[in-house]
Amino acid sequence: MKNIMILICLTLLANCSSNTNENFKEIYQREICDKYSLYANSKDLNGSLSLYADDAIVNNSAVEPIVGIEKIKDNFIQWYESAETINHSATVISAKVFGNEAFAYGSWKVDQIMKDGNKREERGNWSTHNIKVGNNWKMTIDHTNDAEFYSIRNKD
Repeated sequence: MKNIMILICLTLLANCSSNTNENFKEIYQREICDKYSLYANSKDLNGSLSLYADDAIVNNSAVEPIVGIEKIKDNFIQWYESAETINHSATVISAKVFGNEAFAYGSWKVDQIMKDGNKREERGNWSTHNIKVGNNWKMTIDHTNDAEFYSIRNKD
């Protein structure tokens, strides 16, 4: 009987953990991905920066990592000023929470018209490390890749 009770408790614990991470996937989609897209599409600099910790690192394809909120701010300003319109979206594939830390990954796409009239369509994947700050999740590491860039390079 004691072994059955232990087995039931472990099963319930495993199910709670699984439900927590399933719920967290939805939370991450809403609180990070959807907000990132909203802020990018409206070129909301303060909103975009609110998603990052002060000492965050952004690591994009084929460029040096961007370290710290001021450099991240400069990068967003450059992006927002160079684009006439931005249509960004991101989807969470998986998100796992471990207390006040979390990891997530997914895919992104952005269609934009640049101020010089060029149209750009980009697709890729992302992964993040996040920390809980107050009631909000903030990215500490935001790693993205451009799927097209990598597929072209790998053909060579």
